[in-house]
Amino acid sequence: MPAGMKKPVPQHMFSDTDQQPRLTTLRNWVLEQDVTEIEMNERQFWNFALLQPIAEKPWVSFMGRALRVPAMPEDAQKRLGIYDQAGPGAI
Repeated sequence: MPAGMKKPVPQHMFSDTDQQPRLTTLRNWVLEQDVTEIEMNERQFWNFALLQPIAEKPWVSFMGRALRVPAMPEDAQKRLGIYDQAGPGAI
C-alpha cells in the first residue's frame, strides 16, 4: 500500500453552501486518496463546521486526520486548535 499523504480538499467540496455537502463524501475521498492530513481553505472549513454537531469548538480532525487551514489567520488557527506548528518557518 502506498504511503499516505497530506492533500488539499478538492475546490468543489464544501465550497458552496447551497449544495448540501455530506460527510460521507469526505470520508470516501479520504479513504480513496490515502490522505493523512486534510488541507482546506477557510470557506471550506467553515462549511464543514456547519455539518458538525453543535459543540464548543469545530473538529480539529476528521477520521483521525489533522485538518489544516493554512490561509486562515494564525491567531484564529491557534484558538481553534488547528495551528500547524510544522508549517513553513516553524522551528
